[in-house]
Amino acid sequence: MGYVDIPLPRLALALGFIVVAIVLSRRGKLRLERDLAWGAARAAAQLIAIGYLLRALFANERPGWVILALTLMLLVAAWTSARRIKSGRGSRALLLYALASIAAGAAVALVPVFAFIVPPKPWYEARYLVPIGGMMLSSSMNVVAQVLERLFASARAEAATIEQLLALGATPQQALAPYTRAALRAAMIPTINGLLTVGLVALPGMMTGQIVGGVAPEQAVRYQIVIMYQLVVTTAISGALAAMLSRRLLFTPAAQLIVPPEPEPLPGK
Repeated sequence: MGYVDIPLPRLALALGFIVVAIVLSRRGKLRLERDLAWGAARAAAQLIAIGYLLRALFANERPGWVILALTLMLLVAAWTSARRIKSGRGSRALLLYALASIAAGAAVALVPVFAFIVPPKPWYEARYLVPIGGMMLSSSMNVVAQVLERLFASARAEAATIEQLLALGATPQQALAPYTRAALRAAMIPTINGLLTVGLVALPGMMTGQIVGGVAPEQAVRYQIVIMYQLVVTTAISGALAAMLSRRLLFTPAAQLIVPPEPEPLPGK
């Protein structure tokens, strides 16, 4: 079995979906027409570019190139995560913490799988390492950004309560514990919901792609189970490490709270 080829004229028909969304935005006065058009063009350009890059990578598969690709993906994920945090101390201060949290979560999810469950041959086979690695890095990126944003926002909003707890003898970890639990729960809920509804509400993207590409459904299911379980541990590790590291930015060595600054106002506000 093979896949159904999509020639460029048929691909162009997919633009109709964007046109429908733009028309609805215009009629509803949502003012999203420019964002939709720019987003569609940028997504197409990025995906076409990565398609050619992956083809070149697969054709010239070397350990150094594969490691470089994963490293660049990690750096982009860390930088994107740090930039999305509006309530912290700036993306530069957060970059190393985001980098460490994302790398740790992705490593815990990827290394055992590629070593024991789905060992690629050779070990640097790009068609396994790059797509699956990208999924884990993307998940870690979103979790780290969400946990840090919620913690910094909570520390600013509840500064008086946290300082009272510190004055009563609580450690920074104890004073921040309720907000840490809330942030971690919020970060893990989408992954847990995915576990509960996978196969009932929708078929995941990787499983769908494998089935369309001709992989036997039972094998596609096994791969998807592995991916879902990887996402769970990625979320848990990255979120927990991000929460732990955030205390270094929220408290001085003398256990005094550093109240995060207000987020910068949006343009025009």
